[in-house]
Amino acid sequence: MVRGFDRTLLVCSESCEAVKKCLTSAGCIVTKVSDGGRAVYKIRRGIFDAVVLVSTGKEMDLVETILNLRDIRPSIQMIVIIDPANTERNAIAAPVIAQAIPTVPVFTLAEFQTHLASIDGEEEQPKETR
Repeated sequence: MVRGFDRTLLVCSESCEAVKKCLTSAGCIVTKVSDGGRAVYKIRRGIFDAVVLVSTGKEMDLVETILNLRDIRPSIQMIVIIDPANTERNAIAAPVIAQAIPTVPVFTLAEFQTHLASIDGEEEQPKETR
């Protein structure tokens, strides 16, 4: 399993099968919700190692969802996945997230796959014994 992502909450109001497949291929147990409100509900009642946000619906925007989740579980790891094809949305979202929540990384799907592979690679490397 990928360290830190074992039980992952996937927040996605749009199609996100590629992200879900990426997570499950890495050995994660994925719980998918369709919007920010459901994410807040699940995080209050479940145990998760990470939250991956793709889209959060109309009720709460991405930053509001992240801040609400962070209020409930301050130490949970969160990652935002952006669609590189949607340049207009990214031009707005990425700087807002970077300013409001600088500790939350923003990746494209390809960058996220590389990130998961690097975490998995770190986990599999043998520890040196002396």
